[in-house]
Amino acid sequence: MVFEFRILGLFLLLFLVLIYSFKTVNYKRNNNFRFILVSTYLLEFLYLICYIFIRKEMCMKVATKIYFGCFSLVLILFMYYFIYVLLEDKYRAKESILLQKKSFVKKIIMWLCFCLLVAIYFISDSVVYLFILGVGLFFSIFQLILLILKGKHLHDYRALFGFVCLEVFFILFQFIFPKVEIMDSGMILLTTYLYLFLENSYKKEVDILSLERDYAIKNMIDKEAFLRKLSHEIRIPINTIDGFSQVLLDTDSIEEMKEEANDIRQASLELIDLINSMIDLSILESGELKIIKENYNIYDTLENLVKMIPSRIRSTDVSFDFKIEEGIPEVLLGDSERISQVILNVLSHSIKYTDKGSIRLEVNAVKSNSLCRLIIKVIDTGKGMSKEEINQVFSRDGEENRIGLRIAYYLLQLMNGKLDIDSEVEKGTTTVITIDQEIVALKQERSSKKNKDVQPISFKGKRIMIVDDNKLNLKVASKLLVPYDVEVINVGSGEECLDILDKDTNFDLILMDDLMPNMSGIETLDVLRKIERVAGYYIPVVALTANATTGMKEKYLNSGFDDYLSKPIDRMELDIILRKYLK
Repeated sequence: MVFEFRILGLFLLLFLVLIYSFKTVNYKRNNNFRFILVSTYLLEFLYLICYIFIRKEMCMKVATKIYFGCFSLVLILFMYYFIYVLLEDKYRAKESILLQKKSFVKKIIMWLCFCLLVAIYFISDSVVYLFILGVGLFFSIFQLILLILKGKHLHDYRALFGFVCLEVFFILFQFIFPKVEIMDSGMILLTTYLYLFLENSYKKEVDILSLERDYAIKNMIDKEAFLRKLSHEIRIPINTIDGFSQVLLDTDSIEEMKEEANDIRQASLELIDLINSMIDLSILESGELKIIKENYNIYDTLENLVKMIPSRIRSTDVSFDFKIEEGIPEVLLGDSERISQVILNVLSHSIKYTDKGSIRLEVNAVKSNSLCRLIIKVIDTGKGMSKEEINQVFSRDGEENRIGLRIAYYLLQLMNGKLDIDSEVEKGTTTVITIDQEIVALKQERSSKKNKDVQPISFKGKRIMIVDDNKLNLKVASKLLVPYDVEVINVGSGEECLDILDKDTNFDLILMDDLMPNMSGIETLDVLRKIERVAGYYIPVVALTANATTGMKEKYLNSGFDDYLSKPIDRMELDIILRKYLK
């Protein structure tokens, strides 16, 4: 039975050698295991040679010594492999003194092998086997001590722990029952164990890392192309802004100044949209964006959105038309900000690629029990898109020129909505947005005094403090507040803001930037609120910041700000803030 098992073990080892030769990759850990595999195979093969085929006493003696040498070598290789795996992370991070000096470790292993071989040659055959087992037991105990020293990290080395336990079991069993030849079979089982629970899993990890590396290289190439396209896209509005700014300085005609200022404004909006789109795309692809559902009035949302469009259309040859079906439930539950963003992105795409003709926004709905399915169509007579370009919109590797549509597609996916594009080159595009929203109320009382355009009103006697470390930002904000007839105090830092409030608290509103040196807006607000609780006064503080990425509004509101106003400042949003806190 023992003979048959050894033959089976020999074939098993041969099978592992063949598999490992074809599948492995050339890493140091793989080389270590390869030595173990070959040495164990030779050990088993030599055993069969010694006790079956060799009959002469002299040959038997030499073969036995070689066999014991191989036996010792396998134990040493087991020990070396164990140390390497245990300290592999430190070795990679260059924190392990032992494994930093590879040549030193190799010398120790070589000297250890040499000493064992010398001992095996001079010690009689009846004692040498017990001597080798004693060395093996010492190695195993040393390995157990190293594992125990890992303490709470021991669970990360479960496979190594199992290996050492098996090793100790086979050696102790051979000591207790010396007539039962179990160690050779134990070597086969230990080698197989290493392959199944350590090397095979490591091979999978290496394959995964290799795939990730290939993907990263491909991504790096894609990003290079992406950055080239992005650079081109950004330079277009920047060129317009810079060029018309220079022309504006040399222009005397007020009408020309207004026209050029309007072109600068248009280019600024394009640049802002592009930057916001890039930030949003990055957040979307990282999976960090959250959909926040709140009650909103669909008519108000669309009305605010439509107000922006005419000013964004550059060509006088393009008309804009808006139609909304009557009878759509007015109050819905959903993320109105994201829905507005989807519609605006689609409209902006149509504006960009339509030089003449028309752009039309149609909103219809289908009601079913408590749900309202919004069907929003954007129809343009622009350049259109090929089938390949349409497919790129729905691909992660899509063309950056269509980034607005890609973001709309991703956002609709998050909201369980749908984006359909039907287009023909040089004939136009029809984009259909479909999304289900919960019905909250069919009707809502709406204010008849709602201004369709920004009409500044006088807030004479009101005082506003603007806190910003950038002088140009302070100047822009102050100029935008001029029509409201308010007293403006410009402050350059959080510390200066607190110093002024220590002497004068007679302010009706504070517009505060967050990303300031030394003391941020959030830190300044935190100190201010503590002072207010003691002193018994309260001043509304609105976050005025260029940190306008997705989720920032919620962050600032949770930090204690009363409201949020993003840079660049939109007149309409500023007007809403002033009416809310000053009237």
